[in-house]
Amino acid sequence: MPQTTNATSWQVLVVRSRSEKKVGQRLQDMGFQTCVPTQWQYRQWSDRRKKVEVVLFKNYVFIAADPKRRNLVFRDPNVLKYLRFGDRVATLTEEEARMVQGIKKIDAPVQITYDGLQVGEEVEILEGSLAGFQGQVLEVSGEQCIKLALPSLGCFACVEVKGVKVKRLLTASNTM
Repeated sequence: MPQTTNATSWQVLVVRSRSEKKVGQRLQDMGFQTCVPTQWQYRQWSDRRKKVEVVLFKNYVFIAADPKRRNLVFRDPNVLKYLRFGDRVATLTEEEARMVQGIKKIDAPVQITYDGLQVGEEVEILEGSLAGFQGQVLEVSGEQCIKLALPSLGCFACVEVKGVKVKRLLTASNTM
C-alpha cells in the first residue's frame, strides 16, 4: 500500500460478496487510494484445474480516505459499511498495511482465517517478503504454517513457510 499522510489512514470497507475488485477500481476512479490484495492460485474442479486470481480478504477493500471524503464511498452501491470493532472504525497500523502488501507478493497459497487468538509458539520470519514479521506456528495438513495476526481486522493470514527460515522468540511460557 502506498504511504499516506497523517490526515489519511488505511481503513477497511465491507463490500458485497465477489465485488471487491470492482469496488476497488470504482473508488480509485473517484480519486481514493485503494488496495484489494489478490493472488493467483490453482483451483481444482471435477473436470479441470485452473489458475485463478483470488481475493485474499473476502468482502474487504482497504482504503486510505481523507476524513472529509470518507462518506463518498457509499456512492458505490456495493459498499455496505466501514468495518467496526465496537464503536470504532477498524484502522490499520503502518506495520499492518505493510504486511497486507507483503502477503500478496508471496508465491505459496495464502489463506485468511477469521478465528480468535490461539495459543502457539511465537516466531519471527527471517527471509522473504515477510522478513521481520512475527506470528504463531501452526500445523496445517502436515505443512508448517505461520499465522500472522492483523489485530485491527480481527483476522489472521496463514502463510506456508516451506524453505523459509524462522527464529523462535522467547516468551514467558517457553522460558520456564
